[in-house]
Amino acid sequence: MRATVVTLMTVVAAASCSSPSAPSPTPLTIALQSSAWQTISDPQPLPLTNDAGALTFDFPDSGSMNYLFTPSPLTIVHGTLSVSVRVTTSGPVVFNSLDPQTTSCTIPSSVRPFIWANDNGNGEFDRWWSNPRALTLAAGTGTITVPLTADAWSSVNGKFGNADAPTKFAFDKALLNVSRFGLTFGGGCSFGHGINVRGGTATFSVTEYVIR
Repeated sequence: MRATVVTLMTVVAAASCSSPSAPSPTPLTIALQSSAWQTISDPQPLPLTNDAGALTFDFPDSGSMNYLFTPSPLTIVHGTLSVSVRVTTSGPVVFNSLDPQTTSCTIPSSVRPFIWANDNGNGEFDRWWSNPRALTLAAGTGTITVPLTADAWSSVNGKFGNADAPTKFAFDKALLNVSRFGLTFGGGCSFGHGINVRGGTATFSVTEYVIR
C-alpha cells in the first residue's frame, strides 16, 4: 500500500500476454445499508449505522478504522467511480495516522476508494487503491471521482496499473473479477494502516458510492 500521494506476488502474466477483454460500461449504485458493510478496524467490527440514508461511523479515539467495504453486486466493472463523504467534528480534532507522517512518508491522514478483486485475494494485485486521488480528513464534505483506468490506481506495493505489461494485465483482470468495493483510511507511507482521533470526536458518513 506504499505510494506517493499528490495533495488535495506473483506476476499474473508475462509481458507478451495480451490484456483480458475490456468490460462493458456498468452503471452501478452501491447500496449503503449498514448491515451490508464490514470493517477492518480496532475494535473489530467498528459499529456502523445509517443516518438519513448515509452510511455512518464514529472514528475511535484508540485503536483505528482501517477498511470499510461491501460485496460488489457485479463482477465486471468499467467507467468512473465516485464517492461522496461527509465528516462532522466536535472539538479541536486531530486525525491521527497509525503510520505516522515523516519527512519521507508524507501522505496526510486521508480516505480513498479501493477495489478488492479475485475472491478477496491477498496477492500483490488483488487490492487496488485510487492514487493519487483521495480526501484529506477534515470537517466538511467532499467527493472523490476517479476513472477505472490503470493510470489512476496502484497495487498493494504501490505499483501503478500501467507500470508495465504484466501489471496492466493484472489490473484489467481485477476489473473482470471485482469482489468488494470500499474505502480505506491511512497516512504516512500507507493507504490503509488506520486512523483514530484525538482532542475531540469525528463522525464519518458515506453519502454516495457509484460507478458511472
